[in-house]
Amino acid sequence: MITYMTTRLWSWRSVRLRVAVCIALALTIEGLMRSNLNMVTLHFYTSTILLEVTAGREIQLLLHTEPIPVGLNPCLDVQLSQNKIVQNGDLTWTSQQRAVIFASFYAGGLIATLITERLNRCMGAKRLVLYGAIVNVLGTFATPTVVSFFGPIPMVVLRFIMGFGQGLLWPCMSVLVGHWFPATEKSTALAITTTGNQLSVVIAMFATAELCQLPLFGGWPMAFHTYGVFGVLLCILWQIFVDDIPVHALGITDEEVQVITNSTGHKPPNWVQLLSSPVVWSIAGSAFAHNFITVGTVTYLPFYYKTVLNMSLTSNGILSALPFIFQFISKILYAGFADESKNRGWMSFTGVTKVCNSSASLGLVVCFGLLCFCDCTHRLAAVVLVCLAMAFVSGYIPGYNTSVVSIAPSQTAAIASFSRIWAQIASSLSPYQIGALTKQVLWKVIFCDTVTPTQEEKDGKDEMDL
Repeated sequence: MITYMTTRLWSWRSVRLRVAVCIALALTIEGLMRSNLNMVTLHFYTSTILLEVTAGREIQLLLHTEPIPVGLNPCLDVQLSQNKIVQNGDLTWTSQQRAVIFASFYAGGLIATLITERLNRCMGAKRLVLYGAIVNVLGTFATPTVVSFFGPIPMVVLRFIMGFGQGLLWPCMSVLVGHWFPATEKSTALAITTTGNQLSVVIAMFATAELCQLPLFGGWPMAFHTYGVFGVLLCILWQIFVDDIPVHALGITDEEVQVITNSTGHKPPNWVQLLSSPVVWSIAGSAFAHNFITVGTVTYLPFYYKTVLNMSLTSNGILSALPFIFQFISKILYAGFADESKNRGWMSFTGVTKVCNSSASLGLVVCFGLLCFCDCTHRLAAVVLVCLAMAFVSGYIPGYNTSVVSIAPSQTAAIASFSRIWAQIASSLSPYQIGALTKQVLWKVIFCDTVTPTQEEKDGKDEMDL
């Protein structure tokens, strides 16, 4: 009976389930340290914005001295009082400064991704994640001081360093999943581990919005200190419960080791073969599209709710978290469908990957396309479409993410690093591009640009062959 329990994934004795939960916890806590700034910037937002609608033209950003005729647009009238929109905060950051600060985090992650594969061979995934977490903990504790006393340029440097530390996490996660889970469990394992992304956003959006309004320790700095403490706890748990190789794990049985088919380590990467493979390039394209959409949404969804849908900070926090709750639920459904289809022989591994990945791409195109026509008079429709879009994003987990850890188990580290390079490029471009467009309030252009790489990525999916 004990042998049966330890060979099942869903068992309290399963060591590989413990590893999956630890990875999910790492993504959750490191995601908190990354995402809390997105909501806090709304507290910082002090600009006086005046908007004018002119016939046949886009909404334009004007100087605060210009009068605004009331009644031209019901969305503007909600916030206009005596022709002004005044938002109180503690710090003035321009749209361009916000965009650079957000993008710098992912630029740091891009640099980390370029060297992660080599570092993984030298130190192992466990130590890399631990060191990256320590960097993020220190950066999180330092953020309130840097924001308050040193200005935007030091903040860009700090976020770059934090991004470097966190950029180590995702490729290492793929390596650990590749080492710890058999092929029939990889989709479920990735669904478990990546739930940390949704949990971090949900907690960061809601809890940070509430902490910003508390008088304790100045409100918003308390969010950074709280998440920093969580980061310290993560480092302790990670050091105790995670190992690179299953045979070295605390409390694992011989029977469970036998179940794990990918515990033999990995070979040096064959870059010529990898870079000539259409499968690898399909994965890279999918990673670019996935992260361009996800990072852009996480970074600017609160700003969209505030400036376009005119939501209060509390409502903003709740409704910004809601799409990622939908994503959490849909991820479970997608993963269950994927692994059940493989186990029962309904579809091949390749078929499952293509169906899940393509449904994610097509669903996002439809949802973001319809969002182009939503303003504050269609709040419910806008929120529903954002929720559906994030639900479709989950299809990428049993899609290309599963391919990363399945197509060549001995090359998982190299494939994960290569795909993550493209993911980090997208993550760096997305907030900067959206920040430049929000400066001119061109949200229709943003939604159209967001679905364009998704469509391009979808067109290459037929080349994927597991």
